[in-house]
Amino acid sequence: MTETHAHGHAGPSDRLYLIIFAVLCVCTAISFFVFDPTHQTLWPLYIIMAVAVVKATLVITYFMHMKWDWRLVYFIMFPVVILAVVMIIILLPDGVLAWHHEPLE
Repeated sequence: MTETHAHGHAGPSDRLYLIIFAVLCVCTAISFFVFDPTHQTLWPLYIIMAVAVVKATLVITYFMHMKWDWRLVYFIMFPVVILAVVMIIILLPDGVLAWHHEPLE
């Protein structure tokens, strides 16, 4: 038996993917043209960081399907965040104690 999918499936269309791709290309071009290797001012850095946040948001939202599958991903991310916090708490004393036991020269 084969299953047929209904026309109203959840998720982005091909057209939306192409629009997001075009926006990502424009954002990359903005970052490229704003870059200033002499670092005379910090404004190019601020613009590049803002563009990077926009690009990351678009990639996470659409290409990683967070807009449609957030409820499913939440159950995966919640235990991982708890384990990460617990690991930081467990390993933090080792880093602090190792820092205090370094020999002075």
